[in-house]
Amino acid sequence: MQNGAVKQGTPAHSEGAKPEAQPSTRRNREQRIREIIETARQVFQEDGYAGFAIRRVADRMGITHGNLQYYFRTTEELLRTALPAYMSQVMEDYTAIANRPGMGAAQRCAALINRIFENINESDLPKFMVEIWAFASHEAYVAELVSDMQARFRGIFAKLLSELHPTLSSEECLVRAAVIIAQMDGMTIFASHGDYPGRDYVESVRVAKRTVKMLVNASTKVLESQMPLRRPRIPHGSSDAPVSVFGSHGDTQPGLLDLRVQPSAQDAFHYRPTAQGKRREIKINEIVSIAANLLATEGYANFTLARVARELGILPSALQNYFPTHDDLLRSTLDAVGRAYLDRYSEIGRPSGKSPLERLCEIAADVFEEVCIPGVQQLWIEMFALAQHSDITRELVGSGYAAYRVVCANLIREIDASATARECLARATLIAALVDGVTVLRFGAQNQPVSADRAFELMMAMTVLIAQGRMATSDMV
Repeated sequence: MQNGAVKQGTPAHSEGAKPEAQPSTRRNREQRIREIIETARQVFQEDGYAGFAIRRVADRMGITHGNLQYYFRTTEELLRTALPAYMSQVMEDYTAIANRPGMGAAQRCAALINRIFENINESDLPKFMVEIWAFASHEAYVAELVSDMQARFRGIFAKLLSELHPTLSSEECLVRAAVIIAQMDGMTIFASHGDYPGRDYVESVRVAKRTVKMLVNASTKVLESQMPLRRPRIPHGSSDAPVSVFGSHGDTQPGLLDLRVQPSAQDAFHYRPTAQGKRREIKINEIVSIAANLLATEGYANFTLARVARELGILPSALQNYFPTHDDLLRSTLDAVGRAYLDRYSEIGRPSGKSPLERLCEIAADVFEEVCIPGVQQLWIEMFALAQHSDITRELVGSGYAAYRVVCANLIREIDASATARECLARATLIAALVDGVTVLRFGAQNQPVSADRAFELMMAMTVLIAQGRMATSDMV
């Protein structure tokens, strides 16, 4: 985040500090620690959790590795200090705005929403958050840190909502707060993985702010009038859980066995429908399926030819007969994942006996159900994080996301013929971000249990209102 967004704090610990140290010496030490923490945060978000190392922090600061270890002995010790320090600053800033004296709840809420979107659009907070969400899947202490932050975040909005709507139950305030934050987290993800045309992005942000404020102010009657057109099939460990794009029934690890690689023109020429060509096609699909599963379960740090080959039980040289380089495997895997989803949603969006609103809601419900599957959650967030460090991933994630938004925008144009193309795209972006934000909903669920079914119903009501362009706040209370 830019320096103007929040102030840097000082960690509570100060290893090696001597009781008799002079005030000036202590101040110098505290200043150096603050510099280390700020540099560590920059290295973490720029190099990713996979590339973070204490030596890189030292190099960035122009000091020796041993000098930095005088303050933080290990990489984990530095991360355990730097990550919570930064996240606490963000939450303290939000809490201060929400509790600002001399202002009504509506004013405080509007000021908080404006600050959050300012951080999303004008700082590097999105890069940091996407990276830490991915890292949380691999380190328990990071998962706990993110969980605590999300619980605090929801608590801030739940308290404001209880002031604005005294008749709402605490559970309803919490569910509405969770959906508000899912919308903002989805916009954070959207802002993190690519550059979009200026006017389109500005319009998306404008519509997003209006929609969040509408959700804050909307009466229960207005929201309940938009009952979801499709009931949720959220996995609860039963056999009737939704079937994923990858054929899973909501297991911890999705069965990524349905992926198919689109053959190139050259491959189509060389590998015609022969027994050899068919065997090669089957092997390629097996490889990309295993690779996608590893990306989800072990993270992008372990996405290597050697690791995929070991999982397949073959030598790396044998794997290179199919994918000569890491980039070849990465491109084919991500393209297969994106194509699986895009083909599915394009098919749902095609004209049928269902209305365009029903088809749009079916797509939104399908995405919601997908991201409620833990393995799929991990796969998506790893892809978003990797997009910050890999040009190939950024290209594929960006193009896939754009195509997905176009499918939704076309349906919105059918629903509201008066909307401009830019307005339709902005609304589609908002709906996509709303359901994408569910990937973060799981954090903090232990501290503040949120009903997934109730969150689904509210998200679907919001999908209808957004698609219809009913985002005015003046008549919502």
